[in-house]
Amino acid sequence: MNLIDILEEDLIKVPLVSTTKEDVLEELVDVLAEGKNFSMAQRDTVLEAVVNRESLGSTGIGKGICIPHAQSDAIDSICVVVGVSRVPIDFDSPDNLKSKLFFLVVASVGAASAHVEVLASIARTCSSGVFRRMLEQCKSSKEVVQLFSE
Repeated sequence: MNLIDILEEDLIKVPLVSTTKEDVLEELVDVLAEGKNFSMAQRDTVLEAVVNRESLGSTGIGKGICIPHAQSDAIDSICVVVGVSRVPIDFDSPDNLKSKLFFLVVASVGAASAHVEVLASIARTCSSGVFRRMLEQCKSSKEVVQLFSE
């Protein structure tokens, strides 16, 4: 499964307004909740799963990229929210670099293999420094979708 197959323009936020790790997680979940018309209970369940996963260890993978992720029974598929920050945010990444690119991946409990495939697709796609710089410069969700489509 490739990222472009599940990327939705209304699940992309450019720029993020948050400036802390905790606020970024909440902002990304809020984008998902709004885009998928979640109830407040669904939103809270997903946020709790994401925060709990993050407490096990940072999802910052380095090079300015974070992939917070979780599985939750509050959704019935796999969703990705992309966020681009103009301000570098400390996410406890292994290379100690602050992050600007965020990919929230939330999968249903039964979608473990798709979850892993999407995580791998993100890591593969973002391995290019040129791609990361182009993504950081996107000014709209439409530009993000175009970049991933190319």
